[in-house]
Amino acid sequence: MDRHTAKRIAEDLNITADDFERRKAFLDIGPEDIRRIKAFREAIPELPVDLFDSFYQHLLSFDDVRAYFKDKETVQRLKDKQMAYFDQLFSGEYNEEYMLSRLHVGYVHVTLNIVPLWYIGAFNNYLQEIKKLVDVYAEDKSATCQSITKMIMLEIVITMESYHYTKYKLQEELKQIAITDDLTGVFNRRKLEEVMCYEMDSAHRKKHALSILMLDIDHFKQVNDTYGHQAGDAVLIETVRLIRYCLRDSDYVIRYGGEEFLACLPKTPVRTAFEIADRLCRRIAEHTFSTAGRITVSIGIAEYAYGESRETYIRRADKQLYAAKQSGRNRVCFEEA
Repeated sequence: MDRHTAKRIAEDLNITADDFERRKAFLDIGPEDIRRIKAFREAIPELPVDLFDSFYQHLLSFDDVRAYFKDKETVQRLKDKQMAYFDQLFSGEYNEEYMLSRLHVGYVHVTLNIVPLWYIGAFNNYLQEIKKLVDVYAEDKSATCQSITKMIMLEIVITMESYHYTKYKLQEELKQIAITDDLTGVFNRRKLEEVMCYEMDSAHRKKHALSILMLDIDHFKQVNDTYGHQAGDAVLIETVRLIRYCLRDSDYVIRYGGEEFLACLPKTPVRTAFEIADRLCRRIAEHTFSTAGRITVSIGIAEYAYGESRETYIRRADKQLYAAKQSGRNRVCFEEA
């Protein structure tokens, strides 16, 4: 078990050792249940080696499952793990370590793409096989089956919580990867439409100002040609660090093109945006880049005109960037709404 991962999941889900005990109490799992389960396990001299055979025969009768479990070695390895799990399930030791191991199972199921249907199906089969053993080895057959069912219900609840949480986190991570620029760590153009539509709509409804900056690194091709593309990448990363330093937490930074960035500044009139951009422009010009020495940037600014399209708005900012370039670079140009 990867204990670190299991602990992180427990912390994120706020499942403590005390909370685990409350879950047991909610399912009415008491000392007598644990006593019955331990007595049942101790009464079995040796687990049948074919205990899970019928389940895998059923499982492998489905084409999609057969494609996943491609060889006999994989199936046998899973059977061995389940035999070990059987001992854990009926150990009577249902403490924090047991809870963490169940959380880890949910995590592993996501990483291995084991769907809940297979997992629940396994327990359905376990119950049938366990009932056969109960009939042979348990003293109080009905009560023992009830105690085992309670523990399996707890097992499923904990594992499924971990499964769904891990699945959610993975999906969120994939979404974040899809909208993040690999090199600089800022948003990429996939995020642009969402950001602009949201902020333009908010500005329109609430009647507050919105400004965007279009920033382009001057003579960036010369940086690549002179120092190489790795040096150019380093310049982009350092530029983003400087942009973030000068902007606020509420502002968005998006890599718009190769060496071009768009910054969206909510609740910011163009004059305030100019002050921010001018400070940024000067800070970059004064900075000594680790791989390319001194470079400069040009910045164009436009304030949102209520009702205009995203394309028109960005085009106005881009026009101001072009004006900054034509005016000699290393400067800021802006247009009021």
